[in-house]
Amino acid sequence: MSKISLLSIIIIASLLNSCGFHTPTKNTPLNAIITSTDNNTFAVELKKRFNQEAVQSLIIQIGREVSKKQTASYKSNGETDSYTLSLSVPIKVFNSKNKLLLSQDIMANTHLNKMSFAQADRLQIAESYKQLRNTIIKKLLRRLNRLNEN
Repeated sequence: MSKISLLSIIIIASLLNSCGFHTPTKNTPLNAIITSTDNNTFAVELKKRFNQEAVQSLIIQIGREVSKKQTASYKSNGETDSYTLSLSVPIKVFNSKNKLLLSQDIMANTHLNKMSFAQADRLQIAESYKQLRNTIIKKLLRRLNRLNEN
């Protein structure tokens, strides 16, 4: 990066900062009571994302995760070459007065190329489901923040 580009970025940033420009953020802490049909991994991971010191203003009911692995392509010898993995979690969100705010199955999917070793393949699939779970959590948190703003 040239010195002129760096200098112009610094000047623009300081001008925006001095005029009061800031990115929109909501500082209201978010916390919820989380219930699930069983002690699933999604519920455990979701609990980690909330501010435990904040007032619990929402009730979230989490259903059982539905994971699906479909073969997407085959090799010339008939073996599986790639998969499409999908994860779906049914979620219901209530306010403190038990009014239903959101009832939806939140989904995420990814495409995964098969590896040559069975153990590596299983580890790659497990890691992909973990990433899909995190994607769904991010989607849910964005929706909860929008609900919390209202």
